[in-house]
Amino acid sequence: MKRLILLSTAVGATAVAGLAVGGGVASAAVPDGTYNLCVETRYGSSVEQKCSPYEVKGDQLIGTAGTPLTLVQTATGGYADIPPVSRLTLIRTSTGFKAINSVLGVPVATSSFNPVEN
Repeated sequence: MKRLILLSTAVGATAVAGLAVGGGVASAAVPDGTYNLCVETRYGSSVEQKCSPYEVKGDQLIGTAGTPLTLVQTATGGYADIPPVSRLTLIRTSTGFKAINSVLGVPVATSSFNPVEN
């Protein structure tokens, strides 16, 4: 009888933990809309910022080239693979998302990916 109670308690705790973790995906998902991907380049004491418009439509991320990339939602935001060897990872921040571009798994640039106010 004790084993049955322990098993029931463990299964119940796992289900509650699963619900708590599962709720994070929806809250960190990248909502549909227009965003600015802004890359900052530092030259000594000066900073140059270049921004490009991007659109999120469901599971698609559409950039300036117009080719839709598949956007995979994650617990922290999402990511899109850019063929052949790059990935853009979006991590939720208080103002939008931090965007990390990586090539062959190595981060090469950090940018901002913030919603455009209408």
